[in-house]
Amino acid sequence: GEHMPDKTKYVNEMIRVLKPGGRLIIATWCQRDNLEELKASGTSEEVMANAYENLVGFTDEEKERLDFLYREWAHPYFISYEEYARICERSGVVKDVTMADWAKETIDSWRHSIWVGVWDPWIVVFKGPKVWYKTIREIVTLERMHRAFDDGLLTYGMISCTKK
Repeated sequence: GEHMPDKTKYVNEMIRVLKPGGRLIIATWCQRDNLEELKASGTSEEVMANAYENLVGFTDEEKERLDFLYREWAHPYFISYEEYARICERSGVVKDVTMADWAKETIDSWRHSIWVGVWDPWIVVFKGPKVWYKTIREIVTLERMHRAFDDGLLTYGMISCTKK
């Protein structure tokens, strides 16, 4: 879901093509939920699934960190796993919506991805300076992802539901 520019359309299309009784499972990078801050600001809940309108309650530093990740890996924006569940529920055609944060279960994979390259660097070494530069950028981005998961700015959302 992190690569999709319209999260509501993305989820609703997956639900549309499910047969009755079919199960939808979404595993995706998410930002932390900020529904309470959004409600307190008087902003409509509908903007939760909209790019950049959904950052009420995030500090400027958090917004900068998210923007770095959007730009480095060409993500339009993130939403919370809670918002993915709300999108499923708003569809009106699913039941048994569940959600969970798997950040703790997946966080080690970010630094592991870096160490795989350190342990066996020859694939990168023989490709030349252009690949070296890209690899350094990836290392920085992977570390920033790890830190965002570690401090709760990002979560790893697991969302599931069944079509009625």
